[in-house]
Amino acid sequence: MRFRSIAAAALLAAALAGCSTSSDAEPAAAETEPAPTPDEQFLAAVDAAGIDSWTEAGPSDTELLAYPEQWCASLAVGHSVDYIFGIHEGMYPVGMDWGTMRADANEVLVLGVTAYCPEYRDEVVQELRETGEY
Repeated sequence: MRFRSIAAAALLAAALAGCSTSSDAEPAAAETEPAPTPDEQFLAAVDAAGIDSWTEAGPSDTELLAYPEQWCASLAVGHSVDYIFGIHEGMYPVGMDWGTMRADANEVLVLGVTAYCPEYRDEVVQELRETGEY
């Protein structure tokens, strides 16, 4: 019987030695969430902005996501906001069943550039401010 008591005591001691109290425990590593993708960042920003033009009907996420990369590509080759939103470019955010007022389109453009090509954001905002459209 004594042997079982010693064995049990040894097991208990080993188990307790493996446990730690809150005072000597190392803090758990902070789990970081992955950074949002440009798509996620853009859609969240557009949702938060509450685009007035889209109160009754607006683009699907798929339709909306087609624009930012086109805008960035156009900015990369030196085109202006007026060129991007010009009738010949087809990059103005509008669909068959929904439209966007110019002030809202400017806001969506800035949100898209911020998420996808932030290196052009200041340039876009400056151009919009110079024309009084932002």
